[in-house]
Amino acid sequence: MLRWYTVLLTQWMEGHGLRSIMSRALRYRLQQGTLYIKGQGEIRYESTLQHRNIVISEILKVLEDVILFSLSNYFLKFSNEYKKVHGVEQFDNDWYDYIEYGTTKQETILLQRLGFTRESATYIRTNVSNAVFLHEGKPYLNPILLESSNINVRKEANEIRYNVPEAFSMPDFMF
Repeated sequence: MLRWYTVLLTQWMEGHGLRSIMSRALRYRLQQGTLYIKGQGEIRYESTLQHRNIVISEILKVLEDVILFSLSNYFLKFSNEYKKVHGVEQFDNDWYDYIEYGTTKQETILLQRLGFTRESATYIRTNVSNAVFLHEGKPYLNPILLESSNINVRKEANEIRYNVPEAFSMPDFMF
């Protein structure tokens, strides 16, 4: 089980989406040829709707119960204690952030903290240059996001502007 959790945790922290994680797991099951079903034990895996749903359900359960709850809580406690002991507000290599935000990319984490979903933040990081500006240590979103060709990014950016207008309120000289 630990190897399985490690694989899922690694894929999650590398920023892979659910679709990618599920596709990999289904391919793995097909290659292995077996599937464990509680009460029945190990059976031959067939790529039927029922077997695929069992695999998908198992992945969602592990992501939710083990990774996003148990491991996340463990690393949150560790992170809080580390910050308290060392008198810092943040530190490099904070696994709590990596698990919570599903990535090790700091820009993607920052975009999520500003209000974007994981998917939109990943899109922005890989497709939009200068999406975030730092001024006196404070991050500001580039207004070009309000007109993004990606519908979800555009929608989320406008929601952020409505709910947190200061996220776009950077000094005029920045443009």
